[in-house]
Amino acid sequence: MTVKEMYDIVMELAGLEQMPEDSGIVFDNGKEVKKILAGIDMDTTMLMLAKQLGFDCVAQHHPAGILNPGTSELFGRDHMKKLMECGVPINEAQRLAYANNAKRKQGMHSRNRTQMRDVAKLLDINDVAFHTPADMLAERYTQERMNALTERNPQATVQDVIDELMTIREYQDALEGQKPEVWVGSRDSFAGRIYVEMYGVGAPSPEEYIACSNAGIGTFITMHATPEVIKAMNEHNKSNLVIAGHMASDSLGFNQILDAWEEKGVEIVRISGIV
Repeated sequence: MTVKEMYDIVMELAGLEQMPEDSGIVFDNGKEVKKILAGIDMDTTMLMLAKQLGFDCVAQHHPAGILNPGTSELFGRDHMKKLMECGVPINEAQRLAYANNAKRKQGMHSRNRTQMRDVAKLLDINDVAFHTPADMLAERYTQERMNALTERNPQATVQDVIDELMTIREYQDALEGQKPEVWVGSRDSFAGRIYVEMYGVGAPSPEEYIACSNAGIGTFITMHATPEVIKAMNEHNKSNLVIAGHMASDSLGFNQILDAWEEKGVEIVRISGIV
């Protein structure tokens, strides 16, 4: 399989017409890929290890090596879309999603954006990174499970949400201390409308969560949350917040990509955070 074929499989799986700015090919040497070392977080040391062990390609979830300045636009675009999905009016969604866009863009100005590419080229090993597509797959799968839950049981509680998450292998196999937890609300609270929030480059701001809560979301499921978000949601006192877990959620999406590559006959070794 070629790197281009790997890329095309990701596009098809995620239903994309254009690859998001935080994902894609870091380095393609044009050679056939037969063996991939894959991880949630990979660095230049992992590139060297992969080369020494005879791998043809490194595949990473978090986009080291693809620090595109356009990711600030991706953040705003995706967050605006998701705010509107929750029922936030378009004008408010735009204001909230793009509130810190200039700051995010400025943050990219001094980043070392060539390190992974340069080392991969020096070692002559392929390197790809797929962040948003994998998170989209994880979100889609989890949202479908939650939709089915509330269809079966319109009065589902947060405990029912946790129980449903724990039927998914990646959450079952997450490390102790990293399994799904309730960080805002209580397990006996009614879940109400459940919204899964897993892609969008970065997590929503407290203001975004509050706007979506006011628009009718009863329970959010996400990978992680800042103390500021937790404080704001507790004070707002309307919605529940379930933290599904970062590594397990990343793995849920990334494994779908890796499984699709494996079906094409490529050998994959999973390390570095993949559950």
